[in-house]
Amino acid sequence: MKPYLAGIKSYQHELGIECAAFADPRLEPMIPRIKRDHLEPERQIQTQLTQPHLLLLLRHLSRANYNDVATRAAFTLAFAAFLRVVEFSYKQRDLTLGDAFPKWFLTKGSVKVQGRGAYIELTLPSSKTDPFRKGIKLTIAASLDNPCPVCAMEEYLTRDTHRPYQAPLFCIGSLEQEAFAREYDIHKLHGVASRAGLDYGMWNAHSFRRDAATWAAQVGISETEIQTLGRWKSDPYKAYIEYSDTE
Repeated sequence: MKPYLAGIKSYQHELGIECAAFADPRLEPMIPRIKRDHLEPERQIQTQLTQPHLLLLLRHLSRANYNDVATRAAFTLAFAAFLRVVEFSYKQRDLTLGDAFPKWFLTKGSVKVQGRGAYIELTLPSSKTDPFRKGIKLTIAASLDNPCPVCAMEEYLTRDTHRPYQAPLFCIGSLEQEAFAREYDIHKLHGVASRAGLDYGMWNAHSFRRDAATWAAQVGISETEIQTLGRWKSDPYKAYIEYSDTE
């Protein structure tokens, strides 16, 4: 229940709404009482998408298939940049925005591979933490291993020379160019996870962002650094990090 309250507080804070009610001393004692009166539903087991899991997924994406190459680039970028699924997916109606589309969504022009493949400059034109759409620029370094987001992006852009810079960054089908939708992303994630033998638990739209934070904590990155990497303005990000029972 506390993560939900923290999420509401964060949302109100970003909207500039007064949050004093969350500091009311009567709130904390109420939570156990609410839990006693309302039985907590059985939680679904969630499979953590740590880097080793991501590596397994990538082994089941073919480099001969355009959609798999696009998916590899999307998955590795989302994990490395702590992206929300809405930041790298689209709805079909989004494609009708015309000249306004690049002001809201990732396009091919949002990505620049720099330093001869040493890093990517990714500009998010619109984000939950950027309500005025000033643009957020992220620098993502190459890891030069199998889940390297820079290598995956370079491979994808090499295959995708036929589309203009104002086109969506990710699409389905080299010719059809359908929107890389949220539903497609989750469906693809489930399908690849099943082929990789990771079909237990639950995978969802938050897996990349949530589990990137968990993996970062597991390899020793501080919570302050995780907050910066994930572009969180307040402490609800802590609810994303899942520590093992041995820690």
